[in-house]
Amino acid sequence: MMKTRIFIFLLLASCLVVNSVDVFALQLEGVVLSDKGPVVDAVVTAYPDYSSLRNQQNGIRSIPGEKPGQYHITVPQGKYYLVASGTDQGMPLYGYHGLNPIRMDEEYRWVPLIALPESRTQCEPGFQGVGGQVLYKGKPVADSSISVYTLEEEPFRGMGLLTNTVPEDGSFWFDLDPGKYVVIARKRNAGGAIGPIRKGDLLCYFSNNPVQVLPAQSCMIDVNCYPRDDIDGFLARDAADPRGRKEEKRRSASLREMDETDSTRLLEGDGASPAVISGRVTDYTGIPLDGLYISAYPANKVDLFQMYVLRMKTEHMTRTNDKGFFRLELGSGSYYLVARERLGDAPVAGEYYGIYEGTPNHSIVLAPNEIKTGVHIVAEAIMP
Repeated sequence: MMKTRIFIFLLLASCLVVNSVDVFALQLEGVVLSDKGPVVDAVVTAYPDYSSLRNQQNGIRSIPGEKPGQYHITVPQGKYYLVASGTDQGMPLYGYHGLNPIRMDEEYRWVPLIALPESRTQCEPGFQGVGGQVLYKGKPVADSSISVYTLEEEPFRGMGLLTNTVPEDGSFWFDLDPGKYVVIARKRNAGGAIGPIRKGDLLCYFSNNPVQVLPAQSCMIDVNCYPRDDIDGFLARDAADPRGRKEEKRRSASLREMDETDSTRLLEGDGASPAVISGRVTDYTGIPLDGLYISAYPANKVDLFQMYVLRMKTEHMTRTNDKGFFRLELGSGSYYLVARERLGDAPVAGEYYGIYEGTPNHSIVLAPNEIKTGVHIVAEAIMP
């Protein structure tokens, strides 16, 4: 009888081990692509957090899959930052998945990665900060938005520490304090610097993030982009197409239904008692202005609006519709409400710009659960 009991106990224990393996050994597969097709020497590494990625520690490396460019990783349940490395005719390639960190809580997931030419940081004595260009296939990405994040802002969603609109030549510049920063750009085909990244939109991650800003040093970088969920638009004409008969099965196991949605954090006020503010933006003649950014900057620590407020961090943003109307959900508190065409530094010549002028110091105060309507902002083009 004792032997029988021991046998049953060991059998139950073995079943528990098998079930544990089934739950915690999840299968992650995919393909790594450059614009020429599969990257044959690609290696994908899954890191449990961004600190591990930066230090290249605690990563789980892939093994080759069935075909060139394909990879396979077995990982425990959790979130992972996926990065790819490889070469193209001796030139280093680097891929960072725009939806990082990716949650692995299903038995199987197919995740393609795009590998782009790796770029380096070039620093020299000069104005302190980071600048460069946003590029897609070597060409400037106009009307994109670029953000810098501190390392504490992982996973790097939303507006970040600073966000600027990128002009026609793809250039950008940020004045920054010494420290380490993550630089990410995005181009939404629907326009704007806020909202989810959809099919065909560009995701742009600097391959040698984070950038170290040193005192009195100018650091220049190229931020390369790839389109989300648009292999046809990305591959060159003569590229090898990696898709085959398993494509439909892999589509259902991929991340195409997930969004890199900009997070919203209530930085001031009472987030448990949200308030709503709505209104309209027009020019001095009353003509509505569509497509302008409406930003609410916390005013609790700033007695009077100054231009440096535009460099303060806020993620309370929306845009006016074709009739000039807007709506924002905020925490209770005091805010400066600004309407403008671009984001980032001071307004430039020709840009439509306006600020709420309903009070002497330009602030607007919202009580808990208050709904304030009929707010009017007048915006005019900045004179040269």
